[in-house]
Amino acid sequence: MLLALLGVVGVVALSSCGNSDPSLIGYEPPSEKKVSTATATEVTADATRPFQFVAPEGEVLIVYFGYTNCPDLCPTTLAAVRSAKREIGDLADRVKLAMVTVDPERDTEDVLPAYLSSFSDQYHALIPASDDELTAIKDAFQASSSVTKNADGSIEVGHSATTYVINDSGVVVIEWPYGLTADDMAHDLRILLK
Repeated sequence: MLLALLGVVGVVALSSCGNSDPSLIGYEPPSEKKVSTATATEVTADATRPFQFVAPEGEVLIVYFGYTNCPDLCPTTLAAVRSAKREIGDLADRVKLAMVTVDPERDTEDVLPAYLSSFSDQYHALIPASDDELTAIKDAFQASSSVTKNADGSIEVGHSATTYVINDSGVVVIEWPYGLTADDMAHDLRILLK
């Protein structure tokens, strides 16, 4: 009886090894978080235009709130996204990246696109045209940020560090906390793009 029980435990343990788990690793919001109603201002090389938080059909859109002068959270997260896209091979063509700057005064139309181009060849540089626009976008995602200008001229920026993955219905299907590995992101992307 003990040997049979150990055999069953061994089979269960072996079947849980590897990266074949069909469940998502990131956080699935408990209720639908539709963000397609929020509008951002996208800057491109030759124009600005309204941007809706909806992935193209059959694709996913990764959205991150950050700023280009960020010393740690932003480059670490965006580098993980870049590595995850490399891991999934041809599926990466169906993954778009959008970054909403929480520091629009310094992240100008010359700065933000250049920054994002080092992390992805398919990106949307989103620079809110007003505080109200930024607030509306953050409210839709339940994100937060603050910019404080100190008396000595230094600037302190704080922001939530969640990465959001949106489907072609404009719904957040998964949220990745700061520190999630590129392997785990790739795992989730493979499942979402099946």
